[in-house]
Amino acid sequence: MKDIDEMKLARVIDACGGVDGRVKMQKIVYLLRMMGYDLPYDDFMIRQQGPFSRAVACDTDVLKGAGIIEEDVKELDTNECGEPIRQYSYSVRDAVAPLIRQHFDVPGPAGKPPVNEVAGELKKRDRAVLEVAATKVFLERHDKLSGVALDGELRRLKGHLANRFADADQLLRDMSKRGWL
Repeated sequence: MKDIDEMKLARVIDACGGVDGRVKMQKIVYLLRMMGYDLPYDDFMIRQQGPFSRAVACDTDVLKGAGIIEEDVKELDTNECGEPIRQYSYSVRDAVAPLIRQHFDVPGPAGKPPVNEVAGELKKRDRAVLEVAATKVFLERHDKLSGVALDGELRRLKGHLANRFADADQLLRDMSKRGWL
């Protein structure tokens, strides 16, 4: 049922206490799905900023249009062409948050902590770290890359974030130690 799919996304946003950035939200949803949390988004593909799901983007718009989540847009700067650089932040409206928590959950596999704990940990991470970590997981799981081939493709795709590779690797190690990945 599509309605429940959208509400699961609202539950993730609520579990994070809100999410700053579209890219960050995509990476959190992707990583939660790869950890086995019951999220319906199976259309992730690699894009410029790592794994991207059109369904997550569409469901975000639907939730926003329905008044379930709020979108706050801040203009941070302008790019070299004079176009505004915007920061999008998402939160569940206070009036509906208790209903979301009471009626919708995003269960994980047996032995995994509640989505609130994991989503909250991911939210604390820098967007670039999540982008590199999610891209690495995508290349391993979807493209079946490992070793030198994985490192080479990650550098090709995310070389501009090479200074975040060690942090992303540490995040993935921490997630593995906890049994999350």
